[in-house]
Amino acid sequence: MALTLDKALTVSEFVTIVKTHLQTGVGQLAVQGEVSQFKLAKGKLVFFELKDEDSRVTCFMMKYQLKTAIEDGMEVKVIGYPSLFQAAGRFHIRVQQIEPVGEGALQRAYELLKQQLEKEGLFAPERKRPLPRFPETIGLVTSPEAAAYTDILRILDNRWGGLKIVLTPTGVQGQEAINQIVGAIEYQNTVIKPSVIILTRGGGSLEDLQAFNAEAVARAVFSSNIPVVCGVGHERDITIADLTADVRASTPSNAAERVVPDRREIIFQINTLTGRAESVIREALRSRHESVAESVRRIENVFQERIERLKDLIRQLQRHFWATAERARYAARDIDRAGSRLGGLLTALLKSQREKIANIAALLRSLNPERVLARGYSMTVSSKGVIIRSSDDVAEEEIITTKLTRGQLESKITKRQSHDQKKRSDKKL
Repeated sequence: MALTLDKALTVSEFVTIVKTHLQTGVGQLAVQGEVSQFKLAKGKLVFFELKDEDSRVTCFMMKYQLKTAIEDGMEVKVIGYPSLFQAAGRFHIRVQQIEPVGEGALQRAYELLKQQLEKEGLFAPERKRPLPRFPETIGLVTSPEAAAYTDILRILDNRWGGLKIVLTPTGVQGQEAINQIVGAIEYQNTVIKPSVIILTRGGGSLEDLQAFNAEAVARAVFSSNIPVVCGVGHERDITIADLTADVRASTPSNAAERVVPDRREIIFQINTLTGRAESVIREALRSRHESVAESVRRIENVFQERIERLKDLIRQLQRHFWATAERARYAARDIDRAGSRLGGLLTALLKSQREKIANIAALLRSLNPERVLARGYSMTVSSKGVIIRSSDDVAEEEIITTKLTRGQLESKITKRQSHDQKKRSDKKL
């Protein structure tokens, strides 16, 4: 925009021109001073003043950009751009990054963040997970140029060997290392998926270890789905990452020792357990041998007694068998005799019955009406086939049949005379 005095600028245009000039003309810079009037607005906007003995300047940044806890009175270095608030037109520094300056400020930032995360439960012992006894894959997050890297590889190989070790290289110092470490932990969780992750670096000053005291790194360790072992610096160095990790190792070398067992200790334990097992087995076999021998003796005694009883029982059965067989022979002989007698009786009975039947047959033959007719007699029956014994058995005009020895005659009753009428006629004569 060409600037002239002939045309007045609007306030918005003026603020925009100055703001653009400050950001492009001056550019990014670092300013050091003491924090004053720190406040958090709407849970996401950070405001504070940076001052020295003669001047002060307003600083503004977003909450997610604040990776180091600060408070009033701390000496810090801010990195950002000079700018103006568009609506108010007030000068400020648009902060991109904050770094505490000096041991006191670094220590105070450490204490503030530690208190905050401890209150949130990131250090709680009950959430820390046990390490796998025999890991197959180990994820390593560190700088490949650090001495800690070679120390860890050497110790892992000496103690166990044959492991799959996957390094995700990162910086271990400075502000840029924070995002690298966070990204490496996420990469190990989503892509490598090892049995355990080692986060490590060698010793240094509090400023050198500042990346491991960053809130973003602590939350990445806390969010890891895989157990994390943190070994940073020397034994006296305790970082926020150490407190958040599942296992805190005193040194990088100790981190390697905590992750895998010593093969010599395992072999010793196996030999010891094997010796104990052999002793227990031998003692158990000896005890079982004595117990089995005693059980065998008892079984032999029990079986011997039962065998004798069985022999007695067999002898008794044999005696009963022969006695029963003898009785059976006598019974068979008696049955044969009885059968002979019964046969004679049946023969006599049959003969007697045959004689009786013959007599009855002769009697029946003698009583047969045909035999009577053969002697000159005849037999007359009515039309109904009933033998006529009296004149009262027939009616006049009835047809009757007379059976003779040879043939038969049919007659018609023209007149009949009763027995009483015949007797009266005979008396008259």
